[in-house]
Amino acid sequence: MELFRLAGLIAGVLAAWVLSVWGEPNIAPALAVPALAASLAAGLWLADRAVPRPAGAGVRTARLVPRRTLDLVPAGPAAGVVLLTVALGGLLGVTGPASTAHTRSTVMPNNPLDGRHIGCVSGGVGQQGPWPGWFYAITIGATLALVAAGTVVVLRRLVTRPVDDADRRATANGVVSALGVLTAVTLGGCAYFTHSILGQPGVCESPVATSTRPWLLAPMLVALAAGGYYAVRLVRPPSNPEARRVGAVVAAR
Repeated sequence: MELFRLAGLIAGVLAAWVLSVWGEPNIAPALAVPALAASLAAGLWLADRAVPRPAGAGVRTARLVPRRTLDLVPAGPAAGVVLLTVALGGLLGVTGPASTAHTRSTVMPNNPLDGRHIGCVSGGVGQQGPWPGWFYAITIGATLALVAAGTVVVLRRLVTRPVDDADRRATANGVVSALGVLTAVTLGGCAYFTHSILGQPGVCESPVATSTRPWLLAPMLVALAAGGYYAVRLVRPPSNPEARRVGAVVAAR
């Protein structure tokens, strides 16, 4: 199972990096987050298919109370995903209005009002991208919303799946960890491109941009640490994933 998850993680990160750095500069970066999400999902699906199902013979055990979805979700990692999402939303909420969609200057001949470039005009220098403006923010937001909805569906279906509780918790840990990797990589990438573009000579020399650059190091470092943490949990899940055990165990045929 770990091999499939690792393959999905590596393929997704490589695809996102290639699309962001080497792909067509206007469209390809918008596909980086969906590519990472698809690869992570494929790795999780293949890993889940590799889990042996119970034979169905003999005496099994069942709890007297219904299982709940929250009983399977690792609380700490899930809270971390929420915080990363809030940080990403805050960053995109600032960089979006600073994109060229809100620029009406005619100083530069190369001034595309497409939301993919920074909207800071300084010395007539051509605008730089990919800037995480509204064009990319919409794609990122839509992808994360779909992945979050899929995560909820998977976690709800886990409650009734014909596997034991240990496998249910391991799958729930993998799903939450994959969402954590996706959110952390996206946050780190957006912070990196913002920091890099603001630091290019002549692109934006306003005092606000200059004073903002050092603060962008914090989300980059947080995203790097969080991405590593969730990647380890995804590939090497804990032997006893945290979950609340409820109800008594009784024999059931």
